[in-house]
Amino acid sequence: MGVIIRQSIKATASNYIGTLLGFLSLFLLFPLFFEPTDLGAVRFLLEAAAVLSTFALMGTHYSINRFFPYFKTEDRRNHGFFFWVFVLPATGYLLVLAGLLFFREPLLALFRMDAQKLETLFPMLILLVLFSLFQVVTESASANHGRIAVPNFLREIFIRVCLIAAGFAFFRGWIDFQTALWLMVAAYGLAVAGNILFLSRLTPIHLKPDFKFLKAHPELRKEMLRFTGFLFLGGVTGLIISKLDFLMITSMKQLSDTAIYSIGFYLAMLIEIPKRTLLQVSAPIISSHMKEGNMQEVQDLYRRTTLNQLLAGATLFYLIWLNIDNLYDVMPRGDYYRSGKMVVLILGVGRLFDLLGSSSGPVLANSKYYAWTFVNFGIVAVLAVLGNYLLIPLYGITGAAMATSLTIMVNHILVIYITWLKLGIHPFDRGQLRLLLIMIPMFALTLIPYRLENPFLNGVLRTGTAGLLFVYLLYAFRVSYDMNDMLKRSLNRFGIRLK
Repeated sequence: MGVIIRQSIKATASNYIGTLLGFLSLFLLFPLFFEPTDLGAVRFLLEAAAVLSTFALMGTHYSINRFFPYFKTEDRRNHGFFFWVFVLPATGYLLVLAGLLFFREPLLALFRMDAQKLETLFPMLILLVLFSLFQVVTESASANHGRIAVPNFLREIFIRVCLIAAGFAFFRGWIDFQTALWLMVAAYGLAVAGNILFLSRLTPIHLKPDFKFLKAHPELRKEMLRFTGFLFLGGVTGLIISKLDFLMITSMKQLSDTAIYSIGFYLAMLIEIPKRTLLQVSAPIISSHMKEGNMQEVQDLYRRTTLNQLLAGATLFYLIWLNIDNLYDVMPRGDYYRSGKMVVLILGVGRLFDLLGSSSGPVLANSKYYAWTFVNFGIVAVLAVLGNYLLIPLYGITGAAMATSLTIMVNHILVIYITWLKLGIHPFDRGQLRLLLIMIPMFALTLIPYRLENPFLNGVLRTGTAGLLFVYLLYAFRVSYDMNDMLKRSLNRFGIRLK
């Protein structure tokens, strides 16, 4: 766990700074800079690009972790591995581009209420899909070399600073809305350029393909095609779960509803910060252990990663919900956006299930049973579409949150079950039970209406009492050895010693 902890700490620093910037932008600055309809357009552009870039990836980012050990050579030419890393996504992008151009009018017709405004986003979307695509590819390649801090900095800090700067320039009247969006797209392009430069310093990027190597290993070629195909379907399914709500809200409601939902969605997404860094580093290590057949190491890493990311996520969720009213009180146009409050609670519960089951993905994906993940693809996709289609007309954005959380729960329950059934390992231990027993009464405390008129002082009061009590109980009941050890080390630096 040493490499994981060191890289996770570095990446987590960027993630938390990025989270602060994301909070400032989406929760405080963007509602001030943009009208709700404009903010909805910004969020739609970014989310639609994420969806389409996943289709264009064609599963390549999964294959990087799985098959790089088979291509790796002492001379670091790696049998032209980077040729496939870049060429396959580029091919996928051309297919997506052709689809967008051919079906442009029918796609815009789906968003009839805001079709005219969304049509102006079309050229930006085409370019942003390309940048988002290769941002994921270069991040995955860097993570495979055990280095995620710089890519995380570019994604979490650099891009968000650029987004804030573009929004501020629009707010001040220096540029128009279209120019602000183009500057946001350009930020992603600069981040990709930075990732490529960083990757080239980690390892030579040899783009000459070694067809002889694949010809000499037909079984590897066949396995790569099967694996990438199945995991591509899995990635699409995961994106359907996480992004379909945005697209269907925009289609069935209005861009202003998308703006309200996006803020609640973002607050719930803060819970996933620990998962991003832990899985980025642990996935290649799991791949290496699976290749060597070290199942005991896989089991230990599987459980510890699951517990630690669930513990960190649950703590963040508790602090967010504890201060949810304070957050909306300090937010520009907070009364307007407060209708998304239940979105935070419902999606937060769903994200906890995601933290519980997300470590199952790399384990199953790097086993010979990865094809079994296809079992839940169809179920989850149908559930996501039907859930949003039925619940959004009834409950609006709250219905979208309900559909998304239900889909997340079903998806991860199935993946955990398949992993246990085929590999005989699962992510559960006593620490998670202790965490649940602590969370139930602590969440009940959030119902107690002790409030000060000043939302900032009220936040300090609630966090300093219930928040610290929550952390103390986690420590006292020894929910996680890793957390207790880290807390002891941190406090020892200030001369505070815990038993």
